[in-house]
Amino acid sequence: MPYRHKIRFRIFLSYPLLGFLLSLFMITFLILAFESLERQVMGAYLVEELDHFIQLTDHNPTLSIQQSKNWTVYKVQDGKLPNEISFLSTYSEGIHDVEHNQHSYDVVIKRQDKNHYYIVYDDTGFETLEYNLITYLIAAVFIILWLATWYGLWLSKKVIEPIATLARRIKTLNPENSTEYLSKDYTNDEVGMLALEFDAYKERLQALIQREREFTGNASHELRTPLAIIMAASEGLLLRTDLPDEIRPRIERIQRSAIEMKERLATLLGLARSPVSASETTDKIELTTIIDRLIEDHRGLSNKHVKIIKQVNGPPGINASPPIISMLMGNLIRNAFIYTSQGSVTIFLDEHAFAVTDTGQGIDKDEIDRIFERGYRGTSSQGSGLGLAISKRICEYYGWQLKVDSVKGKGTKVQWLFGSSSIT
Repeated sequence: MPYRHKIRFRIFLSYPLLGFLLSLFMITFLILAFESLERQVMGAYLVEELDHFIQLTDHNPTLSIQQSKNWTVYKVQDGKLPNEISFLSTYSEGIHDVEHNQHSYDVVIKRQDKNHYYIVYDDTGFETLEYNLITYLIAAVFIILWLATWYGLWLSKKVIEPIATLARRIKTLNPENSTEYLSKDYTNDEVGMLALEFDAYKERLQALIQREREFTGNASHELRTPLAIIMAASEGLLLRTDLPDEIRPRIERIQRSAIEMKERLATLLGLARSPVSASETTDKIELTTIIDRLIEDHRGLSNKHVKIIKQVNGPPGINASPPIISMLMGNLIRNAFIYTSQGSVTIFLDEHAFAVTDTGQGIDKDEIDRIFERGYRGTSSQGSGLGLAISKRICEYYGWQLKVDSVKGKGTKVQWLFGSSSIT
């Protein structure tokens, strides 16, 4: 499960949280220990004083009360308590904590023979001292929390700074031609291990880029030669005066396809480079003629019972190379022709978008989210899984949008959006 917060936040939060839990534990422990100690000490002290008073009354039966600075001891006969301790009439023999008239008392009651003996200790001052101690402890908790928060902020910044610095350096690197190694500037710690692993990954990435460049260069060189031969041969055939009329259109089509393949080869090599620059401009091209040519070139893929409808409303001009546009629209038209066995294919163009709508077999809703994945083929696919992936790459390159809406068994609508609004 991915973490929702930054590492620095998690480090910072751990310190005040730890300080709060430790402080809470400390306060609870001190209060409980203080209460227990008070009860044990005061109980033992009062019991001892009460036993001493009982011994005195054994020698002097007339003695019924004795006072000191903090406690008073009573001898009660016949159960009649003096007025000042009448509030103890409901208490049984033992040690008690009593609250009365906003005073706190520790009381020990003992019965011997027919007499009851009471020792009453006013510990109001002690309770005030205990309250002050709790107040000081709470203040100490806030101080600890403040110190823990400050230390957490300071420490999290120190801990994260090497990682943040490494991230900034990685952001400025160009993996294609960078010879800088990051690990040499870090010690043998976790951040150094991360930098070392990134250096190793960068080397693998550079080797992959180099192999891709070599492949594209070799492919471009090797493909240009047979294309040149095809173009020269078709041009030579077209110069013949004895060429049958029914053969000439086919040779012209071969020549157009060879020229288009040459242009598309250059286009694909361009798409392998970085995204299009804002300063890169091309002449605007008119799309209607491209549509007519694509319909003618792909008509053989369509069932003769399928009706082809073309709707053009204010044709736009697009700043892109013709091979790019031809490749993009050709993929969309080709798919509609191949997967429509009856009904119609409608090709729509206005100043905002180009759309192809068919009444073909449609796309299953479980597959529609994956149709732009390179190499992905649906259950009823007849292609290689590259056409829509290339079209999506072209749109990303130029900042356009490509949308697909489809209902299984009813048809598909593909929109290429290059304007500010979409087709409805």
